[in-house]
Formats: sequence, C-alpha cells, structure tokens
Amino acid sequence: MIAELTNPTCLGFHVDCGTMIKGVLGVAMGFTLFIGSVLLLLSAVFGRRMGYLVLAVCFFGWMMLYSALWTFGFWSQGPTTPVDLGPRGAEPGWVVEAAGQNLTSLPYAQYRDYPTGSEWLTPSPGLSASVQSVTGAVQAYLAEQANTTAGKTQFEPGAFQTTDFTVQNIRFAAVGKVSLAAAQAYYNGGGPQITVYLRHDSGSVPRYSWMFLIGSTLGFLIHLPFLDRAERKRKEILTGGTAPPWYGPA
Repeated sequence: MIAELTNPTCLGFHVDCGTMIKGVLGVAMGFTLFIGSVLLLLSAVFGRRMGYLVLAVCFFGWMMLYSALWTFGFWSQGPTTPVDLGPRGAEPGWVVEAAGQNLTSLPYAQYRDYPTGSEWLTPSPGLSASVQSVTGAVQAYLAEQANTTAGKTQFEPGAFQTTDFTVQNIRFAAVGKVSLAAAQAYYNGGGPQITVYLRHDSGSVPRYSWMFLIGSTLGFLIHLPFLDRAERKRKEILTGGTAPPWYGPA
C-alpha cells in the first residue's frame, strides 16, 4: 500500500472546499471594493482604457515590490530579516511513502533491508528532533487512515487520535541527497504491528512568493508599453491634436 498524508481536497488543491470557497469570495470582494473603486475613479478622469492601464501598471508595480520583500526580505524588519515572508508553500517534513506488513513493492531498495541493513542507522541523541518529527508524522498518518476507515473526522467524538498509536524502532538512512526513515507502529488498543516507510521532503516554502513576484513582473512589463503609447496619444491631443468624440463619462 503506497499512500501519502493528505488533507481533504477541493478541485485538486490540498485545501478544504469550504475554506477554498470562502477564500475565493473574500479575494473577489476585495478586488471589487478596493481595486474596482479606484478603477471607477480613474476611468471617470482618463477614460476606460487609460484608466485601466494606469491602475494595472500601479497595481503590478506595487505587487512586484511587495512580493520582492516577501521573497528576499531586503532587511525590511532589520538586519536579521528572514526570507519567504509571504504565503508559504509546503513546509519541509516527513512524508509517508508506504505502510503495511510484508510489503513487496517499495519505492527505494533500502526499505527492504530495514531494520537490520547496514545503511540503517540507530538515531543518536543529537537526532532527537528528527525522531520526534518522524514519530509525529507516523502517528498522524495512522490516525488519519484509521479515521478514514471508520468514517470519522479528526474532531468527531470517538475518533482516533495520534496518541492512540505507539511508534518504535525508528531508523534513518540516506540515498544520495534523499533522507529516508522507517519505523514500526501499532495501535495501543490492540492490533498488528506495521512498518511505516518515510521520505523527507524539502517542501516548497518560497513557491507562492516566487509565483507572485514573477506574475507581477510579467504583468508590469506587459502593461507598461501600452500605457506609454496611451500617454503619447494623450500628449498629442493636449498639444494640438484632435480629441476623439465625447460621449459622456466613461
């Protein structure tokens, strides 16, 4: 059985559907109220096309600076300002690759030699943080699998909790730059002992900061030439050119 610890998803995203709907509605209302009102005022002064271009260039320029602060920090909070200050992607952590008894299909050959293989190391006291992290990942995985099988949610009365499972015989190994872990676990109320195999995932914490930075930079560069052309036409009109017919406020 190959499985990963995931949350209920909506439309392919690892986000609860209720949270996704609230977030989309909140962002849409924010754009309508705060950006739409500015667009309305600019359109009344400059016209619809140029008002949009002024707003777009200002908005993407502001987002470019803001997302750059998210991505690089730029000492915005002092000399020790951390990076990745904006929306965070997946955090680094241990991901369950497989769990069960007498598994024959495993993603890494080293898994087959657990726990007696020479590449599997017993954790030293200096790895206590990693041991706790692996223990938490295994317990969370088993609790979720048990609740899914029982048709329960995490906070429902009688649901399985992480403390209902005991994790032991944790070992670590490495395949190149990939860190592996394996452990044995069982349900405290009785049941078979299973082996859980994990891989350390480096995560993607800066993903959204980079997405905002690249997207806002592209939006700024795309709209800027059109604004420049519109400004040149406006200057020609103001210095003696012929204005287009007036049909009332935009």
